[in-house]
Amino acid sequence: MVLVSGGEFVMGSDSNDGKIGFEVGMDSIPKHKASVPAFWMDRYEVTIGPYRKFVTATGHEPPSIWKDYKEFGYPAPEDNHPVIDVNFNDAEAYCRWAGKRLPTEEEWEKAARGTDGRLWPWGNQLELKRLNTEDSKRNWTTPVGSFPDGASPYGVQDMAGNAMEWTSSIFQSYPGAPKTIAPDKKFRILRGGSWGMPANPFARPAHRHFRLAELAQPDFGFRCAKDIK
Repeated sequence: MVLVSGGEFVMGSDSNDGKIGFEVGMDSIPKHKASVPAFWMDRYEVTIGPYRKFVTATGHEPPSIWKDYKEFGYPAPEDNHPVIDVNFNDAEAYCRWAGKRLPTEEEWEKAARGTDGRLWPWGNQLELKRLNTEDSKRNWTTPVGSFPDGASPYGVQDMAGNAMEWTSSIFQSYPGAPKTIAPDKKFRILRGGSWGMPANPFARPAHRHFRLAELAQPDFGFRCAKDIK
């Protein structure tokens, strides 16, 4: 794990990213200041290898894609790839078993962007060589840590692309947002975009994805965080 310093940082966006599709990016407005205490964050997304040990140790239901991958034309699961096809409850259960927890969306964005308001983990310009998204045409996950030049200011890797990552946060529109989206508070936040989405805007660290906690998809993964004691 890596230490993410506490303090204030820039969260959110001033742009609605062109209103692609269902008002993409509207839920990430406005840009605002947030603050978190220092915490530990996994350097990499949780991979299949450790998750397999969790399943064996606890009897937890494994991702359905482990047995159905051939049916859908996906590659066989490899231990150094991020575990995917997990829902919020799966992710939360693994982190608890590992003595950790899911990060809040504030912690996640701080770990991805640092304190200078950068748009991407590495800076302000999108560089497709630094991440795994639909644009790269790999059409699947890559081993975690395959893009060291895409690391965040804290050295956290794959914060843009590869697998979308569950956070512990319930979706709520930011104060001052142009409209209220999903006001019933039934959705959890994922961050980071994935191998199956265009990089811009979906993999931008400020971009928020909200999904039902029970939903699992072939690009939903996670990483864990931990309090400093």
